Amino acid sequence: MAVSGCWVGLLYWHALNAPFVYDDTVAIQQNRSLYSWHSIITYFRSSVPLSGEYRGHGGSIYRPLIWFGFIVERHLWGLNASGYHLTNLLLHWINGILGFLLLQRLKIRPFASAATSLIWLGLPINSEAVAWVSGRHTCQPTLFIFLSLLAALSYVRSQSYWMLGCYFGALLAAVLSNEWGFLAVPLAILVIFSDGHETLRTWLPLYAVVIAVAGLYFALRSAADAHLPIHVPALLPVGVAFFQYLSWMVLPIQMSVERSSDTPLNVVSIASLGALVALLALIFCLVRFRQRIPLVTSGLTWMLLAILPFCGIVFIYQGMAERYTYLASAGLVFAIVALAWRMPSRLIRRWFECAIVLWALWGAWRLNARVHDWGNEITLFEASLKATPRSAVLLYDLGVSYTGIGKPDEAIMAYQRALELNPRYTSVLLNLGSLLRNKGDYPGALALYRRAITADSGNPDPWVNLGNVYFQTGSMQEARSAYEKAISLKPTDTEAITNLGAVFQRLGNFEAAKNQYERAIATDRTRGAPYCDLGSLFLAQGNQEAAVQAFVSAIRNDSSYAPAYFDLGALYEQTGNEALAQQMYERALQLQPDYEAARTRLDRLKRK
Repeated sequence: MAVSGCWVGLLYWHALNAPFVYDDTVAIQQNRSLYSWHSIITYFRSSVPLSGEYRGHGGSIYRPLIWFGFIVERHLWGLNASGYHLTNLLLHWINGILGFLLLQRLKIRPFASAATSLIWLGLPINSEAVAWVSGRHTCQPTLFIFLSLLAALSYVRSQSYWMLGCYFGALLAAVLSNEWGFLAVPLAILVIFSDGHETLRTWLPLYAVVIAVAGLYFALRSAADAHLPIHVPALLPVGVAFFQYLSWMVLPIQMSVERSSDTPLNVVSIASLGALVALLALIFCLVRFRQRIPLVTSGLTWMLLAILPFCGIVFIYQGMAERYTYLASAGLVFAIVALAWRMPSRLIRRWFECAIVLWALWGAWRLNARVHDWGNEITLFEASLKATPRSAVLLYDLGVSYTGIGKPDEAIMAYQRALELNPRYTSVLLNLGSLLRNKGDYPGALALYRRAITADSGNPDPWVNLGNVYFQTGSMQEARSAYEKAISLKPTDTEAITNLGAVFQRLGNFEAAKNQYERAIATDRTRGAPYCDLGSLFLAQGNQEAAVQAFVSAIRNDSSYAPAYFDLGALYEQTGNEALAQQMYERALQLQPDYEAARTRLDRLKRK
């Protein structure tokens, strides 16, 4: 245990200093629901929508235990990314220990069990699941899968109902962490069969537990209205996808956080048919030689069971991803280690063992380089683009990252490259339009927003952005029409409702503006913008007391909204309460360090 812990720490310690990247920003850093313990119940009662940017399908996921863990960590670590990374490293380390214990329970030699665990812990392909905070969706269910396998094996040996209960709990925790936690079922069959338990009487209670867990899980999913995209299995590219995954596990020369552009097409080709024949030949060999080399075939069977569902048999909204190899790679490593025992002579075995050691050391070197990539979003996306250069999603994320560090020209170039690959990429059209608007190119921004409307006619966001340009250029009637169109598409769009209120306020219709602001607040009380706009309206009417109450309400309901502190500080400064004003400006800058208006006012107060 100590050796494996030091090994994981040595390989991944750079990850502890890494920031939130990629999906972490939305899922954790900007996720206000993690602030409340009540959200635990919410995540058990509701699903989380999937992005439709990958394969054009929406759907939703139901993983309440993942969100439960993030809520606990939000209160434990705050927004310190190091704490979340530490949890991932601990989960990865524990998974290595549980894999070692499982092999020991199966009476595998200690040296082979330890070698399998240590090599697997250092595989470069697993870096996405470990160095990425959102990789928790992979590490956590794997932990419960290993626990379920240990419990199932203990039950068939002891017939203890306590172990049967542990199996139920671990299996349920696995599927509530990730839907592919059900991989524990075929893997349990493999483990128990390998242990020599083949009688029906042994298996019946385990079948009953699986049925109970499945019934409970799908009942909870149905109540939460979670629905994964329904799609006909793509059988033709299964072989191609399998050998792609195998090559990434064995020789991860270049790695990418976004592999959807590598997803093979579901068409008849020489490559797809040849790979499918080769895969069927591999399966035949595993059946044919299971008695002669049982450990090797067991490891490869584990790999097949754990990776084939991700090869097109089950529809995956992202297509392909490196993290899907996390569980399967354990079987591959064990098969390679077990194969060393089967070498015909001691000399050949020594050469084979040396090759394994060199492969493991090379993997550790590649892993170290990849962990460094995860330390910076731009480095991560640029390194990933070397492996998947035709990924519009990566170029979009690169553009977002460049915008975040104040490099709009580089962001524009990334967005333009993304549009060359996907001219109908709505998010890119919107972001590029916003950059052009900030540069004063209003005609260019309007053209991009209209393209976004054509590409995604049911999306209210292009209409909101269109209204923002009209508002900024003083075309109030056109802005009003655009915001009203956005609201007709999404009646709960608080941004559109709030902005429509700003249009009425600009036109001098204060009563209509007040109604829109109050409507936005009633729609979503956790957003600070409508409170602040309502406060500004009260100030325009000379009602300072009501304005203070509105700004305080904004802070109370959205404590991370920096403009609320700025607006309240400006009001305090206006009324002569400079000490409180200074506190508000300082708080605004803590939340948003690039808030220049707050910095200017704070400096002026300090000089005064």
